[in-house]
Amino acid sequence: MFKSIYRWSQLHLSSFPVSSYLITPRNATNKIHHNRLQPDQPRPVFRSAFAIMVAAVPPIVILGAGPAGLVLARILNLHCIPYTIFERDASPASFSKWGGTLDIHHNTGQVALAEAGLLDDFKRIARYDAQVLKIADRHANIMLDVSGSDDEKRPEIDRRDLRDLLLKAVPDEHIRWGSKVAKVEREEDGSMTVLLAEGGKAVGGFKLVVGADGAWSKARSLVTAAKPMYAGNTFFTTSVSISSPYHDTISSLVGPGMFLTCDSGHQIIAQRLADGSYQINISLPVTEGWATSSTGAALIAKPQALREFLLQFYADWAPTATDLIRKSDGAFRPWPLYSLPLEAASWKSVPGLTLVGDAAHLEIPDGEGVNRALTDGVSLARRIAAHYCGSGDDDGKDGDLDAAVREYEAEMLPRVRREREENKTKVMLLWAPDAPNSFVEAVMGGHVGQE
Repeated sequence: MFKSIYRWSQLHLSSFPVSSYLITPRNATNKIHHNRLQPDQPRPVFRSAFAIMVAAVPPIVILGAGPAGLVLARILNLHCIPYTIFERDASPASFSKWGGTLDIHHNTGQVALAEAGLLDDFKRIARYDAQVLKIADRHANIMLDVSGSDDEKRPEIDRRDLRDLLLKAVPDEHIRWGSKVAKVEREEDGSMTVLLAEGGKAVGGFKLVVGADGAWSKARSLVTAAKPMYAGNTFFTTSVSISSPYHDTISSLVGPGMFLTCDSGHQIIAQRLADGSYQINISLPVTEGWATSSTGAALIAKPQALREFLLQFYADWAPTATDLIRKSDGAFRPWPLYSLPLEAASWKSVPGLTLVGDAAHLEIPDGEGVNRALTDGVSLARRIAAHYCGSGDDDGKDGDLDAAVREYEAEMLPRVRREREENKTKVMLLWAPDAPNSFVEAVMGGHVGQE
């Protein structure tokens, strides 16, 4: 009987609001450990059909509600596996408007969405006509024109729309909004504790922490000493609105997809978004931290001043290219480019923790990042579901989550190293002194795939 009650609680506690998990100051002595409450602890109130004399901390906590974390959560939810997500954003509405558009590949990202049961929803909002890429030199001569196609190989979706799609598939009560993670620790009993930035609070008793918290992951240091390395370039992101007098001109130049002009380590990129506006990214080889220095911050706060500053570095480029800067009408946001060393994706598995997405294998933009992240989330979810006894066995256990992690990392780490190594040439050629010539030659010669 008691085993049946435990199993019922494991299957259904995932519907309880995360606000019912006890959060205590880090120095407090009363803490939840393995579903046991101390006598002086308040009893959480659960939204259940009848009273359960168990106060359960879900075995799994996901740090970050990005693509990797959300697709993982979605599949765990389908398998009735309890989890919670800590997300630093205050609410879904506070998600940054920045992020541009993403191409979701048929053989990776779309496979992940299909496994999560979201492919049909994705197809309804994906932009198949946006599979257009034009690459030009600094004189605005088109060197490569990949015409649009209505096939399903790599349609585009705005980053915000992808996140909304995934968020709708994850019950909101699983997400603890406004929870910025400061640190992750392993306790003496082997359980994992997450320390929050606000108020020095801690949440303990987790059996698995999944670091899905991006470039500056607070979980990464438990598996590797590797840190993101600055790539030497920062993008300054702005936009061209639909109401801009320049909109018709940029529509003719870029079309529904992307236009990239590059030369000698400089790039200007224009991408059409779902609402018809265009996002513009302008690269500049500034020192690390320049964008947050007094000089950089002052310029960013005055968009027109920053435009004039950027144009100095593109003075000998064709007006067709520089008008993308000159005639933009949005605010600016700095986007410094970082990557993790390739050899960082070779750590030895540790109990109670793993990484997905940029937390595991941050790379400068190469067209694969979100697809790798979605693949990671699904790969880990498969292994957890296979090992999670609470959803299939009446033995009152959470299964061997560490075995699931070992299997996931045995698949993920070599996959990521291989993909990043293969893409290194493509990425570097677009930043090369003779760009885009060497890139185009490699593509036309079949040395760099367009897939």
